[in-house]
Amino acid sequence: MRFNPTAFNRLLANMGQQIMWRPAYACSCVNPDSGAPDPKCKLCKKKGRIWGEPSQTVCGLTKQDTQAEWAASGMYEAGDLVVTIPENSPMWESGQFDRITLLNATDRFSQPLTRGAPTDNLSLFAVKSIDRVFWKHPQTQALIEGGIPAVDAAGSLTWASREPPVGVTYSITGWKHGEYFVWGDFPSSRNMHSGMRLPKRIVLRRWELLGRG
Repeated sequence: MRFNPTAFNRLLANMGQQIMWRPAYACSCVNPDSGAPDPKCKLCKKKGRIWGEPSQTVCGLTKQDTQAEWAASGMYEAGDLVVTIPENSPMWESGQFDRITLLNATDRFSQPLTRGAPTDNLSLFAVKSIDRVFWKHPQTQALIEGGIPAVDAAGSLTWASREPPVGVTYSITGWKHGEYFVWGDFPSSRNMHSGMRLPKRIVLRRWELLGRG
């Protein structure tokens, strides 16, 4: 039997999911002895990694038939994905902690934020759209409908009108793209075959778990 990388690539191009891939780099603030990032670092925001420019590519979502083994060993987290990467994708050279955005899938989110606080942003995921913003009047407790903010690539929010007052906690609801990071290589003997590059599988873990204590 002879493998055909071109046929694999064509299959994944037709059936795969559109994704955005950003390579990860260790931040220079990481302590070489402990591996811990500087908690005051503004570049990596305590994650110990920074990410390069995005490249759009495709991947195949693989059936997760090994999750029972992961769960038994304590390695599995709810939401983990196994994806197949074609050899002609720039992501074939991916490594641990690379950032992945699923462009064909969206999830609803709704969360409180405090205007003007350091965490007043949506940087933990890629926002597709904002549907509603509201908060309570501090005296009357009446519901106040806010404007729909613009969201930049860093997750920062800006309003053209009806912005929440500084210090007020508001609710923001919308839709986001799934965000993941490369957790590790999935064992596979087909990545290289007699010098031939073939699709390989990797494990993705939900973005919000990166750096979780």
